[in-house]
Amino acid sequence: MNSTVKETKPVSKKEFEKAWVDLIDQVRIMDQKLSTKADEVVLTMSLTQRQEMEELKQEVLKLRYEIKRLKRSEKKSNNKQTISYSFEGNPFKNWFKKMHFARK
Repeated sequence: MNSTVKETKPVSKKEFEKAWVDLIDQVRIMDQKLSTKADEVVLTMSLTQRQEMEELKQEVLKLRYEIKRLKRSEKKSNNKQTISYSFEGNPFKNWFKKMHFARK
């Protein structure tokens, strides 16, 4: 016979069934471990994404606040320019020209 092929002795039906049950149990355990690991990975990823979303939300809130602040600042500076412009010299001089009308 060939030296790489080993001869095996016959196995009883009871031994075979026991080995088969043990093998099936090992496969189930491996499946449970794999499922648990996959769940852990998904949980970790979702927590990381949630944290990133919270950080982005905070950044958006900061930007909104900054935009509002800039708009208020711009509005105040426009009001100051209008006030200082309207009181230069005689406030009634050329008042009609300063009025804004819709032009066609």
